Amino acid sequence: MGSIPNPICAPAKPSIGPQTYSLGCTVTICLIGDHRDLSLTYVGWLARRREIEVLLLDEEQLGVEWEFGYDPTLGAGRVSQRGATFTFESIRGAVVRFNPQPAMPEGVTLPRDEEVLMIVERRLAIEHLLNVAPFAVANRPNCGRSNGSKPYQMATLAGLGFEVPRWLATNDEAAAKEFVAEHNGRVICKSCSGLRSRVRFVSDELFERMKDGTSPVLLQDWVPGRDVRVHVVSGVAFGTEIVSDGVDYRFDGGAQEYRVCSVPPGVAELCLRVLELEGLIIAGLDFRVTPEGAWYCLESNPVPTFLPYEMMTGQPIGDALLDALIAANRD
Repeated sequence: MGSIPNPICAPAKPSIGPQTYSLGCTVTICLIGDHRDLSLTYVGWLARRREIEVLLLDEEQLGVEWEFGYDPTLGAGRVSQRGATFTFESIRGAVVRFNPQPAMPEGVTLPRDEEVLMIVERRLAIEHLLNVAPFAVANRPNCGRSNGSKPYQMATLAGLGFEVPRWLATNDEAAAKEFVAEHNGRVICKSCSGLRSRVRFVSDELFERMKDGTSPVLLQDWVPGRDVRVHVVSGVAFGTEIVSDGVDYRFDGGAQEYRVCSVPPGVAELCLRVLELEGLIIAGLDFRVTPEGAWYCLESNPVPTFLPYEMMTGQPIGDALLDALIAANRD
C-alpha cells in the first residue's frame, strides 16, 4: 500500500498517530453492537495485532452470552461473558456500531409484539451501559445527537462557523418549487432524520409525493466541486477526496478513486470543535469543495464508516481511534 501519509492536524491540538503504549498491564477494549459490521471487525483486528484484549459484546447476544451490572450509588459496574468478569475499571474503552435492524438471539422465538419490545428494551439497556460507563466510548449514544435532525444539525454547523449550502426543510410543494427555482433547478434532497438516505436531485417524483402528503425532506443547494470526507479522531483530521461522477458516490457506483487531501487548518479546527461540542471521539464530516476553494459542510456523522477510506488511502484512522481510547484513560 506504500507509505502512510501524515494526517493534517488542526493548530494547537496534539497529534495522535499509531503508537504502542507500555502500560504494564493487560489492556481490554470492548466492541459493542453488530458482530457482522466490517469496521468493528477491523478495529478488533488492529487491536489484537497490538496485543490489546478484545471483548466482543454482540447486541443480539445480551442476556445469552453476556450480561452487565451497574450500581449507580457506587459508580461501579462489570461485564460478564462466558464465565469471565471484567470490571468497568479494567476496560480501557469501547467502539460502538449498532445494526439498525438487530435480530433476536438464535433459537429464541416470541410473539411479534413481545419480540419488538425485547429488541427495543435490549437496545435501551446497552445504551444505558454506554452512557454511564467510566471508560472512553466511541461514541456514547447520548452524544452527537444533532445527527438525529438534519435541519438542527445544519443550523448548528453554521453557528460553529462552517460554510453550509442554503437549505430548506419542507413538505410543502409550493415552497419546494420556489426554493428549486431560486437555485436554477440544481437542488438535492435527503432525509431530515439521522437515518442513512440516498441523496438525489429534486425531481417531479418528489413534488408528486408532496402533493399526496409526505414527511418533510431537507432540500440543499447543489454545490459544484469535489467531494471530500474528513474523519476527525481526537486531535487529528484525515482528509479524503473522492473522485466521482455521481450525485451520491455511496449509492451511485460513481466513486472511482479515493485520494488523500490536505484539510485547511481553519476547517480542521472547526471539525475538532464538532467533537468537543457533541462529546465525540470520532466523527465523519462531508464537504463539497468548490473550484474556488470554498469548503461547504454538508453534514456530520457520529458513526462514520471509515473503513473504505482507510483501505483506499492507507490513512491510519483505525489506529488513531485505538490511540484515542487508550490515551483517554491513561494515567
